[in-house]
Amino acid sequence: MKEALLKYDFTDNGLNIGDYIQSLAAKQFLIDQDPILISREALNKYDGEQVKLIMNGWFLMNGENFPPCEKITPLLVSHHINTSVHSHFRKEEVVNFYKKNEPVGCRDYFTLEFLESLGVKCYYTGCLTLTLSEKYSSNEKNDTVYFVDPRYKKARGLIDQLNRLYLLITKFSTISAIRSRYIRSNNKKSWRKTIDFYRTFSQIFDDEVLKNAIYVKHYMPANKFKNDAEIFAYGEELLRKYASAKYVVTSRIHCALPSLSLGTPTLYIDIPNDHSVSSCRLNGIKEFFHIIDTNGKKISCNLLKPGEKFSLNSVFKNKDDFFVVKEKIKKTVIDFIKN
Repeated sequence: MKEALLKYDFTDNGLNIGDYIQSLAAKQFLIDQDPILISREALNKYDGEQVKLIMNGWFLMNGENFPPCEKITPLLVSHHINTSVHSHFRKEEVVNFYKKNEPVGCRDYFTLEFLESLGVKCYYTGCLTLTLSEKYSSNEKNDTVYFVDPRYKKARGLIDQLNRLYLLITKFSTISAIRSRYIRSNNKKSWRKTIDFYRTFSQIFDDEVLKNAIYVKHYMPANKFKNDAEIFAYGEELLRKYASAKYVVTSRIHCALPSLSLGTPTLYIDIPNDHSVSSCRLNGIKEFFHIIDTNGKKISCNLLKPGEKFSLNSVFKNKDDFFVVKEKIKKTVIDFIKN
């Protein structure tokens, strides 16, 4: 049977490279490295020959496009059903699809509990990106620190605005150096964003880290790429960079999970009281990370002693409790491809 791989369509002219990184995690296990590409948003419209498809990741942007057609033989693993599509996924035809293909391997406990409430047999798998070390790990490490879409709270109110002005005056050269790497534009908004970023992360990172870090975005304009091949190539480029980094700081789970797998020290920026569309993904994932806690105006990390900051020379190890999850999901996928 032919093999297929998920690709992605985006309606707002932007794309999340994290989706493609999840597909790269699936692709590394395929026998055919030139698989048929099927859009996640058009699984119900596929009309080619019978294919095997690893259905990992977020399902779905538009729930009306689900379930997939009968010509797709799925492996439901690392599967996340977002709260945004729950009403559609309670429909009989969707529930029947899951029951036909159970047990369903769930990426998080939120998805597991939802499917169990529908009478579907399921189990926890974690995320397939925890296996990316199978192909992309590197023994060569450098001194580069990556900040990948670091989220922070914007300045609000008069006191915060005055603090912005104070930082701009007293730390102008530092903020200017960060802005040239972080925003790469010269307008008022870029200065505000950089000051807010600095106000937040200078609490636990010294200035040399922030001035010398590489800043990466996972969400970007779709017109940056000509085709899916270019997007997949960019995803691979990022993975190789993360694999050789000193450490990675991110609020993107599909930067944090791959970095964890690749053996790169990783700090995950947690956003308490985040929107349910985002927070529902984290139960069963966030526990693997060292957390930067952003609850309130002060941020903290339990790896640091009082008054201590991360520097360019900081050394720390990741938690290792994801290894068991990684090995189980790897076996599940290999068995599916072989059989």
